[in-house]
Amino acid sequence: MNNTKKETLMKIIRNIRWAVIIILAVGYAIGTATAETDKNSRDHSTGVHDARTTLSARWKKAETGSSLPTSFRDKQPNTINRADALYRAFDILCLSGRPLRILQLGDSHVAAGSYPAAVRKTLEEAWGKAENDTTGQGVVYSFMARNGATASQFANRERMEKIAAARPDLIILSFGTNECHGMGYREELHRTQLEDFYDMLSETCPNAVIMMTTPPGDYLTTRSTRFVRNRKGRRSRKVVHSSSRVNPMSARCAGELESFGEEHGLAVWNLNGIAGGPVAVRNWTAARMMRPDRIHFTPEGYQLHGRLLGEAILGAYNDYLDN
Repeated sequence: MNNTKKETLMKIIRNIRWAVIIILAVGYAIGTATAETDKNSRDHSTGVHDARTTLSARWKKAETGSSLPTSFRDKQPNTINRADALYRAFDILCLSGRPLRILQLGDSHVAAGSYPAAVRKTLEEAWGKAENDTTGQGVVYSFMARNGATASQFANRERMEKIAAARPDLIILSFGTNECHGMGYREELHRTQLEDFYDMLSETCPNAVIMMTTPPGDYLTTRSTRFVRNRKGRRSRKVVHSSSRVNPMSARCAGELESFGEEHGLAVWNLNGIAGGPVAVRNWTAARMMRPDRIHFTPEGYQLHGRLLGEAILGAYNDYLDN
């Protein structure tokens, strides 16, 4: 073999050798990167698992009985639609090192006080009562409500300033009865009012979780007046006749609130549907929990509303601990 051919062969061998070295180096680099990625993934999974283990050890599942009367016809499970929307609030409760601040806004059902008091009691029994709203653990539960209020009547700067001052982590909106108390209820108008209120509330409290409840249901009462004449043909006394019928707009309002919640990814507790939907008010009446005006409830009725809402929130919390 002459020198030229020998040099050419040696050059080819060197090139092959370098090619092998490069291939091995690249393979090693890729293998190392993959191993590091796998390690990081395992470490992340382990970290999440450890956090969940710690969380489960520190926060136990709550006891959630069923307060819904067995006599209620057509009742539905006491659950919250899109309950995972509440998980950010539960993160604050379990992981932030401070109390969870809950604010309920509403109409006369809330203003009576028995309703929010029962929710607070149910949650405090499970999570503990916070000594203040900045340090420690537990829950701080407050409410703002007014007789005859609608959601749109809360959509003003004065109300928003008061809401912001409470620094809520979870805002529960309990409106609807006054919006739909009458055959003139229109979903389109209600939706517009909800959008305006929600936009203002989201701007005022951008970090708060917002959930909604539906109205429990009511009756529409019609009154007629006539005068009875005496024997001489003169009017002597006035007779007032009243008749009541189930307000069909309550179920329509509940459906509109659920639709709004679905569109915006909000948790919705449909009390109207849970209590029987079209027959909900008949269930309330049969249980003697409605006042004579057939709009408002007795203290026992409002306490039941509160326990049911509290139990539904705790059910969502238990699911949170499992996920």
